[in-house]
Amino acid sequence: MYDSLPKQLLHLIKSSKYVHIATCGNDCAPSVSLMNYIYVPPESTYGIKDHDDYIIFATSEDTDKFMNILTNPTVALLFHDWVAANNLSIRKHSINGLSNSNQKLENLFDELDDTELNQISATIKGRAEFVNPLGPESKYYKDLLLRANPDADVFINGVNTILVKVKMVSAKITDSDNNTVTYDDVNKIR
Repeated sequence: MYDSLPKQLLHLIKSSKYVHIATCGNDCAPSVSLMNYIYVPPESTYGIKDHDDYIIFATSEDTDKFMNILTNPTVALLFHDWVAANNLSIRKHSINGLSNSNQKLENLFDELDDTELNQISATIKGRAEFVNPLGPESKYYKDLLLRANPDADVFINGVNTILVKVKMVSAKITDSDNNTVTYDDVNKIR
């Protein structure tokens, strides 16, 4: 067994803006959604601290995702960051007449170095549960979610929105060379 999750996985989960969430209802028809989220480590969970890691996101009660989780709480989460580079200065001003977005892209490619690339993908299986929208746990996680994703206010505070808390159960990490490592019980390796 491993002593802890690899730092690359934790960095990916903590720093990614979005996660792809796959759900499936009783009809066995899969559904995938791109969602804002937060990662909550065991020491930051609401109420009684436990040893579980969670991914929290908001969904409307009138979505396929909501209905699928209601009937089948097993979900899969995909985190990927194939072209994110660390420590790049992509906010330079244009000096050669290129549009600002073209200049940023050119700067990004000029500065890319293989040692700066973070090229992993992680699929995490989990068990989803709804957070009582009227309880203090919902307010606690909603505040964290809004703080991390202020541009997603319309989704997080939408009408008929409910928070979903996914307990991370297992993980499969793959790099760009197709090397794969599987962790069968995320919470037992902490």
